[in-house]
Amino acid sequence: MAYQDNSTSYSFGQMGSIYVDGTATITSNEVTSAAIAGAVGEKAVFVAITFITDTTFDSGTAGLVAETSTLYPDSTGTGTAIEDTGGNVVDGVVFPAGVTIYGRWTGLKLSSTGSVIAYIGY
Repeated sequence: MAYQDNSTSYSFGQMGSIYVDGTATITSNEVTSAAIAGAVGEKAVFVAITFITDTTFDSGTAGLVAETSTLYPDSTGTGTAIEDTGGNVVDGVVFPAGVTIYGRWTGLKLSSTGSVIAYIGY
């Protein structure tokens, strides 16, 4: 049997996805099993989010939760290495339908409008 390195595909969301259109708080641990996360030896995260309809995240700290808040856009208000003003970088931002963002998020919560597909990776 030939060796197959799945590390690249696991990084790009081939571990599955979830469709979200409500306002419940969703975490990557809720949608991935320990067996999947353990198989790759890493903690599962959302690696991409595609917006199905125009979408905004909740303005609280559960809105978009980056694995490392200083590297990826999130709702904590700590800013990123690129945008370091400490603002809520996704608070009130409308992401238009058809756009995909890439990063590493451990949780998300939509506002009262919107729908997304969140892709799982590690």
